[in-house]
Amino acid sequence: MNKMLKRDTLIGEIMPPVWAEFQKVRRSKMSWLTAVAFSVVTLIAGLFMYILKDPERARQLGLVGDKAQVFGGTADWASFINLALIMMAVGGLIIFGLIFVWIFGREFADKTVYDMLSLPTSRLTIVVAKIVTATCWSAVLVLLVFVLMLAIGALLGLPGWSATTILNGLRLLLVTGLLITLTCSFFALVASVARGYLAAVGCIFAALVLGQIIAQLGYGEYFPWTVPLLYSGAAEALTGAPPTQSGAISLLLVALTGSLGWVLLGTWWRNADQS
Repeated sequence: MNKMLKRDTLIGEIMPPVWAEFQKVRRSKMSWLTAVAFSVVTLIAGLFMYILKDPERARQLGLVGDKAQVFGGTADWASFINLALIMMAVGGLIIFGLIFVWIFGREFADKTVYDMLSLPTSRLTIVVAKIVTATCWSAVLVLLVFVLMLAIGALLGLPGWSATTILNGLRLLLVTGLLITLTCSFFALVASVARGYLAAVGCIFAALVLGQIIAQLGYGEYFPWTVPLLYSGAAEALTGAPPTQSGAISLLLVALTGSLGWVLLGTWWRNADQS
């Protein structure tokens, strides 16, 4: 009975700030910009599939056709899912990172952090609400990619359809999205400590560039921000890096990195002097 009361109390405490964060997202242009960005990425993947259906046209297009061959292989569902996954993995680190940076950094940029902290809500609850909101936002974008992928693939009449292929593609998209979300904890931390966007955005691009270099050297499985790319196959396709697999140790490293980031983020918000 006591456990149920504590659970209901916890849910009742966290729901209002979560609702407030969702309202901020709903009313912002950022939500539409991220949706458009992922939609464009998926449409580009569909364009490559369209080119691959006509090899002669691909040769006429030159570099575009070559890129389609490199990323897509053949015009079928398996290749389309693989290509969408690769493009989402690369774009996801940037877009998901920007989401977390915006969620935490906007309070300082808009000077609303002081009003927010004056509310009768604990700082840790505010942090959890922001994490929940950013994670749900990222998950919705992954599902958007999946839905658009199904629509585009059906429109192009791609061969190789099967429930196993589609469900496996959804699983890969969701897991890759989750791995990227975990690595975004440090971007949120930097946005909070720096009290704004700029330093955190710089960290996003630094992690992307450094990850590509480390993957090229063959050590990407030990760099948390590269593991999602390895899991999706993006690192090998983009850089020609030696084939590596993101095994249990790599996935555990991402989980530990994300957990450490969230702990440090909560600790900073709880103890930092916001005056």
